Amino acid sequence: MKNYQTISIIFLSLMLSACDFPFDSSSGFLSDSSIEVSESSLIAETSSLDSSIVSSDNTDSSSSALPLSSSVEASILSSEISSSVIQSSSSVMPSDSSVGGSSAPVSLITIPSNAPAYYQNISPTATGEALKNALDLLISSNIDVGYDWWRYESADESLTETNKVITIYPRRNYLKTAHVSGNTAATWNREHTYPQSKISGAALDDNHHIFADDWKTNSTRSNYRFGIVTTKNSSTQVKDSSNLVTDNYVAGGFFEPNDAAKGEVARATLYLNTLYGYAIDGNFQSNELAILWALQYPPTNRDMQRNNRVYSNQGNRNPYIDNRDYICKVYGLTSLNTRLACGLS
Repeated sequence: MKNYQTISIIFLSLMLSACDFPFDSSSGFLSDSSIEVSESSLIAETSSLDSSIVSSDNTDSSSSALPLSSSVEASILSSEISSSVIQSSSSVMPSDSSVGGSSAPVSLITIPSNAPAYYQNISPTATGEALKNALDLLISSNIDVGYDWWRYESADESLTETNKVITIYPRRNYLKTAHVSGNTAATWNREHTYPQSKISGAALDDNHHIFADDWKTNSTRSNYRFGIVTTKNSSTQVKDSSNLVTDNYVAGGFFEPNDAAKGEVARATLYLNTLYGYAIDGNFQSNELAILWALQYPPTNRDMQRNNRVYSNQGNRNPYIDNRDYICKVYGLTSLNTRLACGLS
């Protein structure tokens, strides 16, 4: 009997190892009490909560990467960005059904929208160009853009230190009053996530895509498109004005931002595409990558606070922050990978 138990434990250990489940082979028990084993089934239930913005070391962090399915990741390797690898989180977000039966994250946002009826006239059945045009009409109404410092001090206010702003690329908090002055360390300016050289008119002052940023990381980003930097080392890693390393990389004509910023810049680019018609791939390595980042790195309290503040100051909202389904309904058919990510046939 003991031999059979030993064989059973070894067999179970191999099965769980293949599934990346925690298993203690010395005791013969699963190390995660949330996993239950019965004679007919093995049920695994895991969850990963996206930490909100924390500033114990004067740093705001607000990213949670949604895992892309293995089929999506494999397909990406043979797509237009075949030289790149998108690394996804191994954790599984709690989910609800969404567009086309896809798995959508249960919202981790606890800050409510300050305009709950904003989308009341958008048809819930609209998709594609019809939905995009309806959103365009909505978000183009009553806009009051501006380039005043106070707008960005308000929009990018840290959730943990209200006298400071969170900078998009270093993810560090700077005093609101520390506006850029020469080459002074820990001072900030305004980053056009869709570069100024590629846009004009009202888009130049639209707060939905302009973020507070360290002046040096802003300069390093330049007008490079967002994309995957395949070689990540000290020579490609970006430093800020205090000569501190950041989680951003630049090489090969592309700028890869930190994970927390990936979803932010992607949704900002989709917003500009919808409102002003600027090409997504004018700011991204590919349309596909922007859509996948927008989905894989979902909004957090930081995004919702920012959307609320910009709405109060500018008069419109970014719909791709408020409703994940809009991303899939408008852009989900872009490629095989976006179809898979959205659960579309």
